[in-house]
Amino acid sequence: MVEFALPKNSVVGEGKTWPRPEGAERLRELRIYRWNPEDGANPRVDTYFIDVDDCGPMVLDALIWIKNKIDPTLAFRRSCREGICGSCSMNIDGLNTLACTKGMD
Repeated sequence: MVEFALPKNSVVGEGKTWPRPEGAERLRELRIYRWNPEDGANPRVDTYFIDVDDCGPMVLDALIWIKNKIDPTLAFRRSCREGICGSCSMNIDGLNTLACTKGMD
């Protein structure tokens, strides 16, 4: 099993706020915890704005939309997209759940 250790005296900071998509009328804000164990920096929370009319209804759809259209450095696990395998499990709004079955609403 892999073990990760946050930097000593680590404090989660504000990350980058990405611009809103042009021409989007209905937006959803997603704040995503980011940490790279290779650069030694503190974790951060980046803010993204999703065009709801151009994206699927699930959190996993939003993550894929962000990766494809805004930030290709975003990394996450996914596999079946049917709520069976559990590879997209993550903490969403303080609850451990599957991103493929959790709606953005």
